[in-house]
Amino acid sequence: MRRRRSKNRDEPNPVGTLFTNTAKLCLGAALVLVLAEWGGGLAMGKIRDNRAIATPSYTDQEIGSLYGTDNPQLYRDVLAEGARLGEAVYSPMVEYALSPQSGRYFTITADGYRGNGSSQDLAGPGAKVFVFGGSTTFGAAVADNETIPAYLDGVLKAAGKDSQVFNFGVSSWFSTQERIALERLLTSGRWPDVAVFVDGLSDFQACQVPDRSAWSDRLEQSTRVAVRPPLTTELLNRSNLLALGHWALGEQPAEAPDRAIACSSDADVDKVIRRLDTNRRIILAMADRLGFKAVFVQQPVPTYHYDNTKRPVPVKPGLLAHHMNSAKGYPRMAEMRAAGQLLDRNTLWLDELEPAEGNAYVDTVHYSPRFNRTLAEAIGRHILDNSLLP
Repeated sequence: MRRRRSKNRDEPNPVGTLFTNTAKLCLGAALVLVLAEWGGGLAMGKIRDNRAIATPSYTDQEIGSLYGTDNPQLYRDVLAEGARLGEAVYSPMVEYALSPQSGRYFTITADGYRGNGSSQDLAGPGAKVFVFGGSTTFGAAVADNETIPAYLDGVLKAAGKDSQVFNFGVSSWFSTQERIALERLLTSGRWPDVAVFVDGLSDFQACQVPDRSAWSDRLEQSTRVAVRPPLTTELLNRSNLLALGHWALGEQPAEAPDRAIACSSDADVDKVIRRLDTNRRIILAMADRLGFKAVFVQQPVPTYHYDNTKRPVPVKPGLLAHHMNSAKGYPRMAEMRAAGQLLDRNTLWLDELEPAEGNAYVDTVHYSPRFNRTLAEAIGRHILDNSLLP
């Protein structure tokens, strides 16, 4: 005789059991994926840091020759910290700027200027000098106190000037972005007594007129919602785990996009020169109207009037070829200047300047501390000799 099942005992529901087990499996898989992404992010960060430290791989003797130092470890630390700077961030009107940083050798304030190793205050008393430019002005391969603006600050103070020099250099900025950056400072009520613009290299870096910055393509794509890739594609593109898998298969982590575009004709070279000259004239007109002084510096570049065989560490020709626009543009500028076609007022043509002794470049295009000092002394002499500061 069979026993009857108790009515108080629930019989298992196969559908409910399947749903519960599936939910547990999905939750477990999601947790594993989150942990894997987190671990992948740590691993890729370490991989990128190790690549930054290893590039460039100079010997102690080479660093000593490049930087004129008997303490190569100092500059290894500077290069490593510089390679770890945060990515550029969106900034209105100029498209991008450097993110704030507080390190041992690199200090970038929330106001957008790089420190010079001493206390600075945009709202403080005394005369103010704003210096604009690209990575050579920013000082991509040197410490805070070894940039052109930092040395200029010392030159002016040594001459008895109660002044502060602010480094508004941003990597890859060219004259149009610098002009707009000055305008934003002016409209926000922060006025310089002297504004210095160190240009030449970045203006020829991208042979594109009308202007486009290194971020233009990125911003344009972000506004084209209709043509954006599917969400799954974007998630895959952002996946650290997938990036780690690509690295394991031999692929290198993605680098920042290269915006260098060769000038295809002499007419393109002339357009870039006209853009630079026009920006200078606009800035000078603002300075005259608003009551401050403007100084323009045509900076030295390694592809014009410089013997690259003098470098203590040779540079591969391919890297110099990356800057051939300057090799075309600088001789053309010399011709136009001789013909009186370019602005000459308060313009320092330092394109043939070199340090009296020691090395000029620590990498392909960035200046050594000694060369930064040489440039700062030339700019400082111009400011002092022409009584541009109160």
